[in-house]
Amino acid sequence: MLEGKRVNLRVAEKEDAPFLAQWFNDVGFIGDYQSFPIQVSRNQLEAQVLEHKLYGHEWVNFIVEKKDGTKIGEACHYISAPNFGWTEIGYAIVPEERGKGYGTEAIQILVDYLFLSRDIVRMQAVIDSENLASRRALEKAGFKKEGTIRKALWNAKGKWADAHLFGILREEWIEPRMLQTLE
Repeated sequence: MLEGKRVNLRVAEKEDAPFLAQWFNDVGFIGDYQSFPIQVSRNQLEAQVLEHKLYGHEWVNFIVEKKDGTKIGEACHYISAPNFGWTEIGYAIVPEERGKGYGTEAIQILVDYLFLSRDIVRMQAVIDSENLASRRALEKAGFKKEGTIRKALWNAKGKWADAHLFGILREEWIEPRMLQTLE
């Protein structure tokens, strides 16, 4: 369990696959700005959660929970370019809990966790160029916009959208914001 001030992240388990599948297949949860290329089955998610792999490469899902245990979202980290070893993060919060800072805290927890536990130089996130809330959350967590990837995401609106690439370097991170030590 990765403990923050208002939310915790815990590694997803097989029992989480049904509601993860429900979330990932719900346009309301995905929102207007998430890439929406395929539907995800419960069986696919169970395998992904148990193996910590997707498409043969590392992919670790976390459940974002309030301190009272209420599940309010998901976060993940994965290797997005195996030949370079790029670590990428993703996150989504249920619509009724958006805009309350939970996503920003989940990002900060993931950043701390990954820099504390791995010998990586950088991590990145890719977002829809119109997703201002996600941009603000990444910037609050120390990420910087690195570029635009044109027509990179097929979104729930049924159109191609440009994506912004954000990154944070280890030397920009400096010290943990949420996590102090890993047990």
